[in-house]
Amino acid sequence: MFSLPFGPAYDKEIVLSDNKIIPFDHGAISTYIGRRKTPAGHRLVRGGRVVAWLAEPEDGEILLCGLEAKERLEHIEAENHRLKGMVWSIHALGKVAQVLPEAFAFPADKQGLLPAEDIFHQLMARDVISILDALDERLEVRGAMAVDQGILVEYRGDLPGIEEDLAVQIGETLTSRKSMAEDLGLGGAGHWILNTGDGALLLVEVGNLALAIWTELEVNHHKLVNAISAKIMGQIDTEEGPGQKLPSGFVLRKGKSGTDAIISMLQTAMEEKVTGHLSAGKSENSIQLIISNGLPLGLTGPEDLSFEDALKSMTSAQKTLELHRLPAGTILTKSTGSFQDFSLSTFCSLLSTTRTRTESRQHTLQNKLEVLFGFEIGLEALISDRSKVEFDVTIEDVSTPLEGATQVAESAGMRRAFEKAEHKLMALEQENATLQLKLEESEKSRLASKISADDANVQSSDLIEKLESSTIQIDGFQLQITQLTHDKEEAVDRADRLTKRVNELEYQLNTRATELARALGDSKASAELASKIEEMANKEALLSADITLHSTKLTEIRDRIDGEERRLRLLNDQVEAARDKHRRSQSELIEVETRINSNELHLKTVEAEAKIAIDKARESQERAEQDSSRREHIQMELKELMEERRNLLREIGDIGARRGHVEAELTGLIEQTEALTDAHEEALADIQEAEVLRARLSEEPLAQALLNDTDTFAALGPVIERLEHARMLGYSVTMLDRAVERVLQVIQQTVDHVAKTPRHLLSNEVMALLERQVPATAGAVRGLARWSVQQRLEHQLGETVNHLILDLETLLEDYDRSITMLRRIKNVLEQLEKLGAPQEQIQALMVNCKRPESLPHLAKETRRLIQEALDDIHIESDLRDAGSAVKLEETIVALEELITQLDASGLTNELPMGALWDFQRDGLLPWEKESLPQEDRLDTDDDVLRQISGTLIDHDVAIKSETSIISENWEEMEPPKDEEVDHQTQSLETESAFVEVTEVPQTNQDDERAMLEDELARLDARWEARKEPNAITSNSEVLLNSLEDELSGVEW
Repeated sequence: MFSLPFGPAYDKEIVLSDNKIIPFDHGAISTYIGRRKTPAGHRLVRGGRVVAWLAEPEDGEILLCGLEAKERLEHIEAENHRLKGMVWSIHALGKVAQVLPEAFAFPADKQGLLPAEDIFHQLMARDVISILDALDERLEVRGAMAVDQGILVEYRGDLPGIEEDLAVQIGETLTSRKSMAEDLGLGGAGHWILNTGDGALLLVEVGNLALAIWTELEVNHHKLVNAISAKIMGQIDTEEGPGQKLPSGFVLRKGKSGTDAIISMLQTAMEEKVTGHLSAGKSENSIQLIISNGLPLGLTGPEDLSFEDALKSMTSAQKTLELHRLPAGTILTKSTGSFQDFSLSTFCSLLSTTRTRTESRQHTLQNKLEVLFGFEIGLEALISDRSKVEFDVTIEDVSTPLEGATQVAESAGMRRAFEKAEHKLMALEQENATLQLKLEESEKSRLASKISADDANVQSSDLIEKLESSTIQIDGFQLQITQLTHDKEEAVDRADRLTKRVNELEYQLNTRATELARALGDSKASAELASKIEEMANKEALLSADITLHSTKLTEIRDRIDGEERRLRLLNDQVEAARDKHRRSQSELIEVETRINSNELHLKTVEAEAKIAIDKARESQERAEQDSSRREHIQMELKELMEERRNLLREIGDIGARRGHVEAELTGLIEQTEALTDAHEEALADIQEAEVLRARLSEEPLAQALLNDTDTFAALGPVIERLEHARMLGYSVTMLDRAVERVLQVIQQTVDHVAKTPRHLLSNEVMALLERQVPATAGAVRGLARWSVQQRLEHQLGETVNHLILDLETLLEDYDRSITMLRRIKNVLEQLEKLGAPQEQIQALMVNCKRPESLPHLAKETRRLIQEALDDIHIESDLRDAGSAVKLEETIVALEELITQLDASGLTNELPMGALWDFQRDGLLPWEKESLPQEDRLDTDDDVLRQISGTLIDHDVAIKSETSIISENWEEMEPPKDEEVDHQTQSLETESAFVEVTEVPQTNQDDERAMLEDELARLDARWEARKEPNAITSNSEVLLNSLEDELSGVEW
């Protein structure tokens, strides 16, 4: 558990209970267990009441918050513990609530603490890539994507479809949501949470940028967004700041630098909520401390200085400090400074130790800085610690478990991560098997290559040896050839020398022989010399022959050597060709073996993949069967739970109903008892009052007349039955209702007129005075008043009621005839629709066939349609031949008869004739118009006239606008002559489809009148047998009540 920011300690004893008010208004209470220096939990206090809880879990690393943390703290505090309180301001509590919104159990407790900006807007203010990376690390998040006006920006995780299509769909969804929100009167951006059966979708829109997050069903999206915001907010910004010097502003304070001077100016900046900077020095090497709302945010200085050196240079006594306030609206952040590792805690620690060596002095400075910036330092540490911890973001609906085996709940995110890990493990196993097979194949290839290399080495050794032996032989042959060549050359040289010598000797011999012959001149000596010369010539010839022979042998030897060389080269070529052939055969053999091995490897790979696929399919099938059985089991359990829930609810409802029934009975008995008591008392009072009223009423002639006249309204029973019967037919009874209301108004007018007897004649004072002075006159006055009222009731009111009843019967007869006419008109309209009349107009007219008040308009429009049909038939018969025109004759006759009937009913006239239609026009009953003067008639309400005016429904469609008749280029024609009666009789006997379909009764008016009279006679006989005294009693009660109201102001 992390620590909360610094605040003044509350040293008094703190008592925690549900109904106990905390001694301080705002702050926090930390719980410590034993001698631990770190807290085990926290409570946040607002308005003297604990509103938020944080606690360490019993097991695991996920912290508890809200009501769960409250229960955990109560469990922890059951043992040895100590409480430590800190007092904060409401502003400080709001800052802590902004970092830890999960701690609040109820959203209402956070109102007024958090900023007006929504948590989703705060999240979207961050880097989108950082948001998506943080969401991808959560197990409960399936996938997320960022969309800009339907264009995909980036996505993470597993999405339910193609990214681009989802981006377009999300853009369209947000556009339709915006238009729908505008139609509903909801403006601005917002967020949507869509929960389905197996997951949830969160859509957040800020400006043009939207974020879609797919999560598990049990995820609390507000807690998830808070966790992501806290994690991103706690990350250290590694970007380099601009490091530029801030401009000069309004100088609030100025003085020599030093540690105490800096602390004093910071205190001033905190009190004044200064946004600006605290500068030390005026040169380019000056150092500026950036301040926002009184809090140091950063430090700017030369690039070659470190943070410690810059702070040491700033506290130098040689520098001048100036506190500058920048203009309103200036925004300063940490990135404004040149030292990105700046933090408020590091700044305060270095400021208290830079130029101070004594511990007491350092402790004093630290206390001052802690009082000044302690809360902000703690809040900075809290933000950093909050990003390292996690809260539970799931929604837990806890219910009472059933008896049976306990099953461990499985998180959907963990299950999905486990399935992904299984799939990844299967893929790795498959890849491992493939690599193993490839490794074995590579090892076999290496061994085969090694064997091939050894064979090649052996063959190359043999070839080298053979080559060396051949080279030696060639060298020997070449030496022999050289030797032979040398011997041959020597022999040739010797032969040449010998030839030359022989030639010289022959020449010398010839010369000397000649000389000797000349000298000796001896024949014997010449013969011997000649024989010697001849012998020498023979030797010379022998030597020449030997030389030639040796030359021939040398040539043969050279030819033999050349032939051997050619044979040797031929053998070498053959050996090389054989070696090449053997080498090619070995390479082909190795290639074939390699292909065989690769095919075997591929076959093994396919077998391994098939085995893995079979195993995977088997596992998937088993998992599907397990899921199906688990689903069925869950459904069965759910059904059992729902059944038990229904039984329990039914039992609870029965118990509640019985309890309510018993309570109602008890309450009813109590109320009945009280009512009986009150009724008994009221009855006694009413009996006394009734006696007084009976005595008073016995003296009133109007009341006696009303009470004694029981047969005045006896005739209303049959009329009411006919009204009820008319209402049951399904037709509109608006005109009858208005007629009944008019009758009641006339009766009320008559009663009011009867009740206008001079009241001063009936007052007690006048009668008492008459009885004292002239008793006979008082009796005569009373008798005369009673007689006058009775006469009016018997004659005027009774006659009025009888006339009104007759008027109602007349209206009912007209109403019945209008219903009959409506039925006929409906049949006619159906047949006109079949004949090709405008369907929309026919449908609009048929809608009004249930409204008798619309009968005149309906009859007029029907007659117009029939006339148009007749005109069309006449035109069509003119265009046809004589045979086709004869077939239409019967239809024409039937339509003309319909027109005749409509005209005879009087409904198509400008003013329809009949009592019902007169009442529709002026709202007056027939008796009123005939008997009452204009000044005595009641005024007719305009709303009543509007209701019974009978305007058609869909008037624009039902009434066809009349088109102007174009008389130009038309000539007048003579009217058609009537055909002979025989021809009409023959045409009437012809079978016509129109007459068969319409089935309009072809009875004359006398037969119809006789039928109606018979029906009315039966109805009168049946109505006379029915008497309902309730109507009489009710009318008497109404008249009695009106009489009491009239007599309420009379003084007795």
